[in-house]
Amino acid sequence: MKPNSNCFSLRPATREEASLFYSDDQTDRSLGTVGHVRMDFGSSGKGFYHTWWPHNGEQFNTPEFKEALQQFVDAVREDGPLKDLPSMGQFCRQNGGAITEDGRSYGYLAEMGDYRFCLRCTPSPGEYQCYLYCYDLRQQTLDRPVGRVSFANGEHMEFTAPQDYLRTIREELPTKDGTGFRFETLTDDPAVRKAVDDMVYDLYGEENPRPLADYIARHGQEMGGQQM
Repeated sequence: MKPNSNCFSLRPATREEASLFYSDDQTDRSLGTVGHVRMDFGSSGKGFYHTWWPHNGEQFNTPEFKEALQQFVDAVREDGPLKDLPSMGQFCRQNGGAITEDGRSYGYLAEMGDYRFCLRCTPSPGEYQCYLYCYDLRQQTLDRPVGRVSFANGEHMEFTAPQDYLRTIREELPTKDGTGFRFETLTDDPAVRKAVDDMVYDLYGEENPRPLADYIARHGQEMGGQQM
């Protein structure tokens, strides 16, 4: 779907993206969740009732966001799944995007400039037929964790500063057998990933055979997280 008046497309979600269509207080900050809108079409299936639920203390709910949200809702109300209940049902049948095992709810994503809109549709009478989760993509690049560590006693920490993460690994790695220290590198920054590997090799009296250029060459590929 490509509304004529807006530069965005609405695509079906994958099952792996299903969590974006539900509230998660633990990841609100890292995802830059502005808030979500709960909507339904009323008993007639033709009305439009909505309630705004703020996230992150409304700090991302700026005039710029409100304008983008209004444009998005207007577009999908005019020519999309929010027109009315029959239109939502038809849209879901035609486009797929089921995000629940029972196939009752469908997810669709769109990006408009700095914002991502995740529309969860449940085309069933007598329910809240739609939840719209709104994310500020700029916030997702701030305070993004570079790594996390844990210990056998249940203690765990997450780091957004590379130097703190690397220092913790350097200090705790030699004691891992006694403390149950484990780490997981989340960033794909080549320098950070190499520094972590350097310390692991050094622990076993070896030298990392891979130069930084090797890490740089793989930057942006599906590298997965470093773990121990």
